[in-house]
Amino acid sequence: MMTETRQSDRLLTPDLAAFLPGPEPQQPLIDLRDQPSPDILRLLAIGSLPVVNGCVITLYRLGYARPEEWSRPLPTVNPNEVMRILTKRITLFEQG
Repeated sequence: MMTETRQSDRLLTPDLAAFLPGPEPQQPLIDLRDQPSPDILRLLAIGSLPVVNGCVITLYRLGYARPEEWSRPLPTVNPNEVMRILTKRITLFEQG
C-alpha cells in the first residue's frame, strides 16, 4: 500500500517558516503600560482558580484590596492555572 505525501505534511525548516505569515497581532489581555511612578505597586497572584480567588478574598478580609480592584482571572501557559493582577497606588505614609 502506497501513501501519498502532501505538501502540507512536510516539516518546515526555520528558514522557510520565516516567510509564512505570522498570527495576527492580538490586543494584550491587560495593559500594564502607564507612566512610571515610584508609588505604584503591582501584585500578581498565580495558581489554580480557587487558590487565586482565595488569596483575593483573604486580602479583602484583611482590608487591603476589594475583589473588583483585581483583574479578571487570566489564563497562563500552564493547564488549570490563572493569574490575577492588582495595581495599587501606595503613598509614603502607607509604606512601612
